[in-house]
Parts: sequence; structure tokens; C-alpha cells
Amino acid sequence: MNIVSEKIKSHYDTLPASERLVADYVLENKDALFQHPIKELATLSGTTQAAWTRFAQAIGYTGLKDLKNAYYAEANTTLEQTDKGGPKIAFKDVNEYTSLQSIADNICATSVQAVQTTYRLFDAGTFSETVSDIVKAKQIQVFGVGTASVAAYDLYCKLRRIHYNVVFNHDHHMNLMTVSQIGPEDAAIFFSDNAKNTEIMQLFSIAKERKAVTIAVTKLGNNALTTGCDHVLFATSPEIDKKSGITSSRFAQLFIVDTLYTAIANRDYENIKGYLKSSYDVFHDTARE
Repeated sequence: MNIVSEKIKSHYDTLPASERLVADYVLENKDALFQHPIKELATLSGTTQAAWTRFAQAIGYTGLKDLKNAYYAEANTTLEQTDKGGPKIAFKDVNEYTSLQSIADNICATSVQAVQTTYRLFDAGTFSETVSDIVKAKQIQVFGVGTASVAAYDLYCKLRRIHYNVVFNHDHHMNLMTVSQIGPEDAAIFFSDNAKNTEIMQLFSIAKERKAVTIAVTKLGNNALTTGCDHVLFATSPEIDKKSGITSSRFAQLFIVDTLYTAIANRDYENIKGYLKSSYDVFHDTARE
């Protein structure tokens, strides 16, 4: 998966007309970035040098040089992965596999790429701010529907282990009751593959109205969830068929959960180390019996 291209597509609808022309040119002529200086790129794309600079900054880079470096790094990473000879992603529907080996190869490839792609989208600054707000929250409410509830429940269990005041429910009516009591000192974390899930968006709207800190773990893209939340942690996976996409997205979300939990425990270690030891001792003693 090309992260730079994904960033361009996710910001495309919010770009001004001149910067959309740059985006169109880059998506269709990526190699031209390395063949022409910015003055010639402006002419070829029918825009200006300033539009190119603004475009690069709008999608998260300091300038054209930074954008080129990102593309170059991606190209090298792709070549390295190809040279290693590992399983390759085949874009098939579930009824098109010819062997159990091909199924295992494809699931392995999509799962690995989901984690790698999510890792490459990692933003240390956003993560640090998210961790700070979770650590100081009076109560943490975690929401996830369908397959996204797997990662949501995993985070709930991890935070319970270190004695955080965290709430999770599978039932939507219980979620509505919970979120109706949320306040400015609380944090709400939403796990969702997209912003089309009406239950998640209803819960998000209520949490936002009540001025709670809102955090999304979701796919890359501009939508009501990613633009409305205070913090967004992107968990992106390869799109093959609906079944495979769901499977790999779970691995991407669990990567975010493990990273988030470890960062929280690290930040708040002096306060939670006793709970870590107590839970370890209880399970260790139970296993011996």
C-alpha cells in the first residue's frame, strides 16, 4: 500500500482547486517528481510553485523535498519486501482460492501489511497527546461495533488490569446510557472501520456535545469521525474482498491497542506498577494450583 498516495486521496476533497490539480498530477505521474524541478512541475501540472508547496504541507509534509523523500523511502521498502520473497497479496474473492496454502499465504500477507502500513502512519505527537488525555481522564468509555468491538474490548481489558476507570458494553442501549453520563473530564474512544456506522456516529455526537475528549481508531480518510475527533489514530489495512479486509483491519487495530496500552503504562508506571504485580501474582498463583 502506498501511504503517500493514501494521504493524498484522504485529503483530496478538502484541497483548494489549484492543489487538487497538483494532487491529480502526482497520482498520475509519481515518477515525474524525481525527474523535474519544482518550476517545471508547476508548468506541467498547470499550477504554480506555491501551489506545490501548499499541497505538500496540506497532506502532512514540510515541502516538496519531504514529499519526495517519503515516496523514495516507500519505493525502497517495497523493493526490500519483494526481494525477501515472502507471501504476496493476491486480490481474490474467497471463492477464488485454489488451495489451503494460498489462503494462508494471503491472510499472512494482508495481516503483516496491515500492521506495517499502520506503523508507517504512526504519529508520535498525536499518540503522546492521546496518551496524556487518557491518563488524566476521570473515566474512559470505549466503543466498538461488530468486528471493531474485538479491539475495543481488548483495550478495555488491558486498562482494567492497571485499575483504570474504563467502561465497555456490547449492547448499544447500554452504550447510550453510558455516554449520556459522560463529561468534560472523561475520554471516549471509538473503534470503527469507517464513519458510516450509525451507532458509532450517534455515540460520537453525544460525547462531542458533552465536551468529552474524543479519540478515534479508524481508517485513513477525511470524514465526520476523523475531522471531528480531538485525536485520530489511523489503523489502515489492505482492501481485497470484504472478508479479508475485515480480518486484516482487526490486526491493524490491535497493533494500535498494544502500542497505546504500553505507552499508557509507561507514562503512568509509578501509579500502576502495583496493579501489574498484583494481577501477575494472582494469575501465577492460580496456575500453580
